[in-house]
Amino acid sequence: MDNNPLISVIVPVYKVFDYLDRCIDSLVNQTYQNIEIFLIDDGSPDNCSYVCDTWAKKDSRIQVIHKLNGGLSDARNAGMLAVKGEYISFIDSDDWIDLDTYSLMMKRIQETHAQIGAFNFINVYSEQISPDLSDEYDVIDAEKAIENTIDDVGVRTVAWNKVYHKSILTGLLFLKGKLHEDEFFTFRALARAERIVYLHRQCYFYFQRPTGIMGQFSLQHIDMLEGVKDRLDFVREYYPRLYRKAKLSLSLCCFFQYQSLLNNKDADIDDTGKKRIKRIRGSIYVSKADVSGMSINTALLHRMSNTTIGFDIICKIKNIKSR
Repeated sequence: MDNNPLISVIVPVYKVFDYLDRCIDSLVNQTYQNIEIFLIDDGSPDNCSYVCDTWAKKDSRIQVIHKLNGGLSDARNAGMLAVKGEYISFIDSDDWIDLDTYSLMMKRIQETHAQIGAFNFINVYSEQISPDLSDEYDVIDAEKAIENTIDDVGVRTVAWNKVYHKSILTGLLFLKGKLHEDEFFTFRALARAERIVYLHRQCYFYFQRPTGIMGQFSLQHIDMLEGVKDRLDFVREYYPRLYRKAKLSLSLCCFFQYQSLLNNKDADIDDTGKKRIKRIRGSIYVSKADVSGMSINTALLHRMSNTTIGFDIICKIKNIKSR
């Protein structure tokens, strides 16, 4: 086994001129140096194209792909078709990583014979950062990792806090045209692994900018519900132990997305978004057994939402109370 395998790092680039240098700098200065970096210029209208080409001239490990704008999924897919590494990693271009990330990750992957490695992250709102530098790690199977995505802990659903062996991603691409594309992708990737190692150390710096994709409300955020429903159908067939938990997760996600629409009425003038959410919520039924052990209020939230009218009423009541 190669003790120093090549890692292919895919970085989609779009409207991140103010942050791109920081991201690339954290990659070229990794203590693990056997990497190739693909900067996917997704038709960015600012000067990101120039930044990418400038870096490529300075470091032979960097390759730039210039393409027409197709969105984050399309950019990642373009990178996946070009890579040569035994391992693949995705980094968002407005974020950055600890300089020891790949050294630490590859050490644990090789020690534990894991097919996927994941690392913790920290949300960054300012220059004051105090990441957890823990040396602890967990080794889990696919079912536990998918449970992590449902609980939104540990491994989580995001694609960018992971290093994947290339065999895991063979034939698996990101769904083009969807926001929250990781919701459709990650559980399928995890299901292909026998073993996943998770580092507690916060290696990834997730920069919170109000102008980012996730910082702006749009009807496309409802795509997340389709991804969560996709995961529910998947676990029902392959991991039935997780079905109840996955169903309740979808119920809550529908509730929160509907409330977001109520707070952004101008984004859904013709009620298309509300109808879409109600249709997804109507595809599941939360039984008394499903809410056993929950507080009365939480149980009522889930149970009343089984009908379209009940769902609409309880969301509106909750929305008024939260003001």
